[in-house]
Formats: sequence, C-alpha cells, structure tokens
Amino acid sequence: MLDLISENDFVTSPKALKQAVLTNSSQTYGGEDVFKSHEEQVERAQRFTRGMHSISMTPALIWPSQVDLSQNRCLLDVGGGSGAHAIGALRRWQNLHAIVFDIAPVCEVADEFIKKYRLEARMSSIPGSLWDSQYPIADVHFYSQIYHDWPIEKCRFLTRKSFDSLPSGGKIIIHEVLYNDDKTGPFRAASASVSMLLWTEGRQYSGKELTDVLREAGFINIKVLPTSNNWSVICGQKP
Repeated sequence: MLDLISENDFVTSPKALKQAVLTNSSQTYGGEDVFKSHEEQVERAQRFTRGMHSISMTPALIWPSQVDLSQNRCLLDVGGGSGAHAIGALRRWQNLHAIVFDIAPVCEVADEFIKKYRLEARMSSIPGSLWDSQYPIADVHFYSQIYHDWPIEKCRFLTRKSFDSLPSGGKIIIHEVLYNDDKTGPFRAASASVSMLLWTEGRQYSGKELTDVLREAGFINIKVLPTSNNWSVICGQKP
C-alpha cells in the first residue's frame, strides 16, 4: 500500500485536494478515471490490487465470524480484487465455495492468491463488468469497499442487480467504514470520504443510508453489525 501511495503522491497533496473540491473529480493518475485506467493498463490495475490486498486481509479474517454462512454454498466476491475477503470467508466457513468477480487483469492477481492459499478446489475467478455482465450463480453477494466508490444512484443499481440475481433466501453483505446515522463521525469515515473524493466519484455512507438502499431493493432482515476498527457489515436477505 505504501508503494501505491508513493506512486501517486500527488493525490495526498493540498493542491490535489483543492482541485478535487473545485472540480468534483478524481485526481488519481493525473485526473484519469481510475477504473477505466485499470481496464486499459494491466500493470497499474495489478499494482493497485496487490496494494489493496495488503490492507484487506486483516478485516477479511474478522467479519466472517460475525455473519452466519453455515447454510450457504457459494459467495460471490463482487469487485473482489485479490479475493482477500473470499479467502477470509472460506477459512471460517468450510461449507463455502467462492468466486471472485472482477476485470480480467485483476482476476489474474486473484488466481495468484488462490494458489498461495491452496484454495483451488473451493475458489475461482470469473472476469466481468459490474455494470454490463451477468453475475455468476451464488447465494451470497459480498461487496467490500465497492459502494463507497460510487454515488448513491449507482449503489442502488448494484443492490437491485444483486436482488434480481440472488435466489430466494440469498444474502447480500456490504463491508464498509460507516458514518454514524447523524453523520457527525467517526473521524475515520470522514477521512475515508475525503480519500474517495480524490480517488473515485463516491463517498462513505452511514448504516442508515445503506439500510434504506437495501430495503428499497426488497431485502429483509437487514442488520448493521460492527466488526473491527470502524469496519461494519450491512447484511440483508432476499425473501
């Protein structure tokens, strides 16, 4: 992650923050769209994926103990990057298989980690687009640090897509650093939201905001569960 920050040191400057506020646009990679850039530049996408893996494995080993997946069969890690969270879920729940769903260059990195953790029999990757590709069959859809990349309208799109794709009884799990409901903190959520201003077109959300998004899509039994170090999961079930 330090390598990734060093490569994009301009993004952490006051000048970049001022420009992001004035233009309401990402400053990463010289102002390029970060996701389009990753699709076009394989090495850049893979460096980013490895950097994110380094900060994802610790929370990935914690949240699976907060959610009961004993009756589920397959977890789809949507925009799953290295597959860190799928790996964490498989280590906790021996009944599960997992699929990492991301663009092709990222799936190549996920395949490396699948081999590293010796999970070839239970885990695979499938390349595709969040917006244009049909989701692979699974009864759990997991999103970590995906919703904060996008404005609320696109979050609603992803939620409806999951609702339509999941079987009856299927689950959605969203893993994020959340604001409290009155948006007065915590500081980590606010600082992460500034980071999203610099890197993407999104922001951090509160548990109430994402609960409302899940409820609007039709999910029931919605719970917000704190996990560790300001991380939380928001869980819902398809009737």
